[in-house]
Amino acid sequence: MRATPRTAASIARSISDYKLKAHVFPPDMVILQDTREQAGLFSGRLPKGCTVCSEKLDNGDYSLRSHRDTFAIERKGISDLLSYITSERDRTLAKMKRFAKMEFVGLVVEVQRESELYHPYTFSAISPELVRQCLISFQIRYNIHVYVGNRENITRMCLDWMIKYYKVKREL
Repeated sequence: MRATPRTAASIARSISDYKLKAHVFPPDMVILQDTREQAGLFSGRLPKGCTVCSEKLDNGDYSLRSHRDTFAIERKGISDLLSYITSERDRTLAKMKRFAKMEFVGLVVEVQRESELYHPYTFSAISPELVRQCLISFQIRYNIHVYVGNRENITRMCLDWMIKYYKVKREL
């Protein structure tokens, strides 16, 4: 019996129909969002089982209750990232040194399309190459997990990191 050959249209259709599973939150996991976070990841309705509290955090924009000294996620938009690596460089380096002492730190950069990160920036002399090298440096020197994506994808990645970290810590 011969199988039906796959076509570009059938492959595209199967990809577009694919959905990721919904997050399953441990019942006692509480996500902490920094009080200074202006446009939080969790706008609108929270996913089922997700608990978020707003607290002042010393490290990052997001953490987990009872893991605030070992787990952090920092969220940046392009304009925030540019000042983070230029005019705020001294503060950023001090923060990176604190982050390096933590077990897990994620840096998510919110963009509409990843290509935006590596094109010349309007009203800025900052080279996209400088941005690329800084992100690489954060990963290698300070063991920061970097993820670039749109709001939906960075929210999913942050939740994936949080749930997995929490579950691994509960195994101990």
